[in-house]
Amino acid sequence: MKFLLDTHAFLWYLLGNPNLGSKAKEAIDTKTDLYFSIASLWELSIKINIGKLQLNRPFEDLPKELQYLNVQILPITFEDTEFYVSLPLHHRDPFVRVACA
Repeated sequence: MKFLLDTHAFLWYLLGNPNLGSKAKEAIDTKTDLYFSIASLWELSIKINIGKLQLNRPFEDLPKELQYLNVQILPITFEDTEFYVSLPLHHRDPFVRVACA
């Protein structure tokens, strides 16, 4: 079974935030089939740029952190974008829509 790592869960894990439950932390620590959307990294970079997010490390270190956790980054392909032409509008946030596809 594959698991998509939520943006907030990843941030909470990195920052040691108590909002991340023990089961989620254990899953991140022990799973080998974790994935993270490139859209989430894009979203984080935008939030850092506009001052809505501060990290305790350089943004450029995030790929190393993901690699250390054995998390694979999911790319966005043209085929992914074709999917959105007919996707119902359940959520207006484009990053949520891309990350969850």
